[in-house]
Amino acid sequence: MVKRANGEGTLSKRKDKSGKVIGWRAGVTVGYKPDGSQDRRWVSGKTQAEVQEKLRALQSEIHTGMLSDTEGLTVAAYLTRWYESKERAGVKPNTVQSYRDTGRLYIVPHIGRVKLEKLRPLDVEHMLSGMTKAGKSPQLLAYALRVLKMALRQAVRWQMLPRNVAEGITAPRFHRQEMQVWTAEQVAAFLDVSQEHRLHAVFYLALMTGMRRGELLGLKWRDIDWEKARLTVRNNLVAARYEAEEGRKLHGKPVLSKRELTLQTPKTAGSRRTIVLSPGTIAKLKEHQARQEAEKANAAEAWSCEGYVFASELGTPTDPRSLGRAYSHIVRKAGVPPIRFHDLRHTAASLMIHRKIPPKVVSERLGHADVAFTLRVYAHLYDDQREEAAFDLSDLFPRSGGAPN
Repeated sequence: MVKRANGEGTLSKRKDKSGKVIGWRAGVTVGYKPDGSQDRRWVSGKTQAEVQEKLRALQSEIHTGMLSDTEGLTVAAYLTRWYESKERAGVKPNTVQSYRDTGRLYIVPHIGRVKLEKLRPLDVEHMLSGMTKAGKSPQLLAYALRVLKMALRQAVRWQMLPRNVAEGITAPRFHRQEMQVWTAEQVAAFLDVSQEHRLHAVFYLALMTGMRRGELLGLKWRDIDWEKARLTVRNNLVAARYEAEEGRKLHGKPVLSKRELTLQTPKTAGSRRTIVLSPGTIAKLKEHQARQEAEKANAAEAWSCEGYVFASELGTPTDPRSLGRAYSHIVRKAGVPPIRFHDLRHTAASLMIHRKIPPKVVSERLGHADVAFTLRVYAHLYDDQREEAAFDLSDLFPRSGGAPN
């Protein structure tokens, strides 16, 4: 008997206990496993013609190199591998944890048990429909779909799937929350009240530079060049979330993630920047430095010499939650419209734009990737400047007798 080559396939009948033919089955050898046994793929159907058609399609995938090798993984098991690969690639801990949470809460409950190789576009639609019925927001649906697309894109690169079945699915449309900023008068009112707080300078610097919260809290005294009146953004202090140890509980409930203050590199390459400071900002920082020296003397040996500009009263990093509570208290006391701390960044951009600072300078000061992004985000703030762009030749040339000279 001549041995059949890999990929030729075998066709056989499927019978019940009584010997009655109930269908057909075909198998194809695609290689060998590490233990030396054959690695086979199977197709089945009710009729011989149906199975032969599936067999031809399977053989075509083998010959074109498009045969997937998912090792029988479910979507849930594959996502776990993907998260681990993101960690190894150096993706920020909070980003990886966001992927984990999205998978655990929204993807796995709907399609987690589906075999990766059998996942179809309709399964993805089923996931989105299930989230919609559960009352989840369009923004959340869009993000869950985005995470799934990224994960499946990697599966294609790993040659586990021939194509990304989620690519053809369109995310639901949603209206982004309108940007909220303070007027110059509201900024003045807020800063006036904040002077009572020991971290008044952090609020002042946020509004004068547009620095992100993590960049402000990660700033160290060595990052400030007093002589040239500028600072360099080198660090980003974040409350990173990591996967908690298995079996850990708090108040009788399982803990899924742990929180830890971590000093990271800035968000993007553009975020690593040097910012020129005004004389008023330099004065605020010097006042803050003198206040911190007094706190250091008071703390004595308990002081932690880590060099943070906006440290705690013991010199340790300031927890973003503590800063958030202080900020909310000052906002209420000042009687200004409540906006997020991150909106101080937008307010700073608004103040710069209204002072007619060129878009490129605004973009560099904020640490945006490019000026085009700045123009897109703050397009509505440039309305006044667009109106000024409508001019007549008479505005440029002296007129004599009704015509330009």
